[in-house]
Amino acid sequence: MRPFLTRPKKILLIKLRSLGETVLSTASLQALKDAFPDTRIHAAVSSDWASLLVHHPAIDRIWPVDRHEDKLARARSIARAALKLRLENFDCVLNLHASPSSSTLAFATGAKVRAIHFHPGRKNDRYSTLEIPDKGTIKSVLEKDFDVVRALGVPVASEKYRPFITLKPSEMDEGFRLLSSANVPRPVLTIGLGANRPTKCWPLEHFAEVARRWRTAGGGVLLITGPGEADRVSRVLERIGDEEGISHLHAPDLRVLSAVFSQSSVHLGNDSGVKHLAAASGLPTVTLFGPEDPSEWHVYPQDRHPLFYIPDLPCRRDAPPNSPPRCVLEECTVEKHRCMVEISPAEVYEACRRVMK
Repeated sequence: MRPFLTRPKKILLIKLRSLGETVLSTASLQALKDAFPDTRIHAAVSSDWASLLVHHPAIDRIWPVDRHEDKLARARSIARAALKLRLENFDCVLNLHASPSSSTLAFATGAKVRAIHFHPGRKNDRYSTLEIPDKGTIKSVLEKDFDVVRALGVPVASEKYRPFITLKPSEMDEGFRLLSSANVPRPVLTIGLGANRPTKCWPLEHFAEVARRWRTAGGGVLLITGPGEADRVSRVLERIGDEEGISHLHAPDLRVLSAVFSQSSVHLGNDSGVKHLAAASGLPTVTLFGPEDPSEWHVYPQDRHPLFYIPDLPCRRDAPPNSPPRCVLEECTVEKHRCMVEISPAEVYEACRRVMK
């Protein structure tokens, strides 16, 4: 299959999504660069996560775009970005996971060739000039990203590309210093306590049980929390008791966190962006899935990145057509949160020991 564009001078890739999806986009960026090695590739991503793409070997320029909850502020941000990007005269724009605002931005760049992918199968790919292959097929988010690149006629071999973060030696040194100052013995288990909604979170007493077992075996534990999650640490520590070798890292710089991950032994956490960052930093992971089917978001080989998930629960009934089972509740009012509560801490601990590096 020949590329749709044989000699593009400049391509823009857009992904104005979450932390995890920004991390996942690094794989498609590399696939795009391999297909067009002489093309200048720009990336427009949420300003909150733009730092993660610094030093990526495929990217020539990063365009941070502010994302706002307020509709008027969001429209203004998109308009400002569009005015700047239009001056770049892109030959092509790729929008990996489109929203109404990001598709408008793609159109406003003025690029004649546009591959814009709205993931739900029932939605039209508004403003796209190319057809996205396998539209509406149930597959992982990473494969859907690759499909946007494939829309250009590029045959992407999925097994060749995985998300990754590129760190400089100085950043690795900073991560080493942080780990040393935290005074956690090796092997280090990092635990991500949060997620984007409560129903995706494993019970804190279960995390505490795994941390206790890890410390009893002689390892160290580093608890990771993001904005608004600091209280979760105190609740875990209350359940563990006065225990040395356990430290806490709250809302760290994401590149420093990546460096810490790269020098740890295994990451345990909920289905969250932090899990994707850990995996992209080269760290084995153990992931706890509850309301959402892992087939969409767990894009990693399970021998190194095992997961826990209780299938076939009837309460996962909120998925749109052509999507895996899903529950969208913020608080479980149906099954007493059994999708997470019934995942065994003992089995999770054994999985962490099995895959640690």
